[in-house]
Amino acid sequence: MFEKQERMSLAVYLYYNRDARKLNKFGDIFYHSKKLRYVLLYVNTTDVNDLIPMIEKQKFVKRVLPSHLQKIDQNFVGSLSKKVEELATK
Repeated sequence: MFEKQERMSLAVYLYYNRDARKLNKFGDIFYHSKKLRYVLLYVNTTDVNDLIPMIEKQKFVKRVLPSHLQKIDQNFVGSLSKKVEELATK
Protein backbone atom coordinates (compact mmCIF):
# COMPACT_ATOMS: atom_id res chain seq x y z
CA MET A 1 0.00 0.00 0.00
CA PHE A 2 1.05 3.57 -0.56
CA GLU A 3 2.70 5.29 2.40
CA LYS A 4 2.90 9.05 2.63
CA GLN A 5 6.46 10.33 2.91
CA GLU A 6 7.27 13.56 4.69
CA ARG A 7 8.76 16.08 2.27
CA MET A 8 10.73 19.26 2.78
CA SER A 9 11.47 22.19 0.53
CA LEU A 10 14.99 23.46 -0.19
CA ALA A 11 15.68 26.81 -1.83
CA VAL A 12 18.74 26.34 -4.05
CA TYR A 13 20.31 29.54 -5.38
CA LEU A 14 22.16 29.18 -8.69
CA TYR A 15 24.84 31.09 -10.57
CA TYR A 16 23.19 30.38 -13.93
CA ASN A 17 19.66 29.32 -14.82
CA ARG A 18 20.86 26.76 -17.35
CA ASP A 19 22.03 24.49 -14.52
CA ALA A 20 18.58 24.12 -12.91
CA ARG A 21 17.83 20.83 -14.67
CA LYS A 22 20.87 19.22 -13.04
CA LEU A 23 19.03 19.32 -9.70
CA ASN A 24 16.51 16.70 -10.86
CA LYS A 25 18.75 13.92 -9.59
CA PHE A 26 18.47 15.24 -6.01
CA GLY A 27 14.71 15.74 -5.81
CA ASP A 28 11.62 17.14 -7.51
CA ILE A 29 11.78 20.68 -8.87
CA PHE A 30 8.65 22.49 -7.77
CA TYR A 31 9.41 26.03 -8.92
CA HIS A 32 12.17 27.81 -10.82
CA SER A 33 12.52 31.58 -10.61
CA LYS A 34 14.49 32.68 -13.64
CA LYS A 35 14.68 36.31 -12.53
CA LEU A 36 16.01 35.63 -9.02
CA ARG A 37 17.87 32.43 -10.08
CA TYR A 38 16.64 30.00 -7.47
CA VAL A 39 14.91 26.62 -7.53
CA LEU A 40 12.50 25.18 -4.97
CA LEU A 41 13.40 21.53 -4.63
CA TYR A 42 11.29 18.97 -2.75
CA VAL A 43 13.18 16.13 -1.07
CA ASN A 44 12.35 13.49 1.54
CA THR A 45 12.78 14.74 5.09
CA THR A 46 14.90 11.72 6.02
CA ASP A 47 17.44 12.55 3.29
CA VAL A 48 17.79 16.28 3.96
CA ASN A 49 20.89 16.07 6.17
CA ASP A 50 22.73 14.04 3.52
CA LEU A 51 21.53 16.01 0.50
CA ILE A 52 22.30 19.58 1.62
CA PRO A 53 26.11 19.07 1.68
CA MET A 54 25.96 17.17 -1.63
CA ILE A 55 24.01 19.97 -3.31
CA GLU A 56 26.27 22.68 -1.85
CA LYS A 57 29.33 20.92 -3.34
CA GLN A 58 28.00 21.38 -6.88
CA LYS A 59 29.87 24.09 -8.81
CA PHE A 60 26.71 25.77 -10.07
CA VAL A 61 25.13 26.26 -6.60
CA LYS A 62 25.58 29.46 -4.59
CA ARG A 63 23.79 28.36 -1.42
CA VAL A 64 21.06 26.09 -0.10
CA LEU A 65 18.43 27.18 2.41
CA PRO A 66 16.04 24.70 4.05
CA SER A 67 12.38 25.58 4.57
CA HIS A 68 11.20 26.45 8.07
CA LEU A 69 7.55 25.58 7.41
CA GLN A 70 7.55 22.57 9.74
CA LYS A 71 8.74 24.72 12.66
CA ILE A 72 5.81 27.14 12.32
CA ASP A 73 2.67 26.50 14.35
CA GLN A 74 -0.08 26.00 11.77
CA ASN A 75 -2.96 25.67 14.21
CA PHE A 76 -4.79 28.93 13.50
CA VAL A 77 -8.11 28.08 15.16
CA GLY A 78 -8.69 30.51 17.99
CA SER A 79 -5.20 31.98 17.72
CA LEU A 80 -6.51 35.54 17.47
CA SER A 81 -8.48 35.28 20.71
CA LYS A 82 -5.44 33.76 22.46
CA LYS A 83 -3.28 36.64 21.27
CA VAL A 84 -5.83 39.19 22.51
CA GLU A 85 -5.91 37.49 25.94
CA GLU A 86 -2.11 37.51 26.13
CA LEU A 87 -1.96 41.20 25.29
CA ALA A 88 -4.72 41.99 27.80
CA THR A 89 -2.82 40.29 30.65
CA LYS A 90 0.33 42.34 29.96
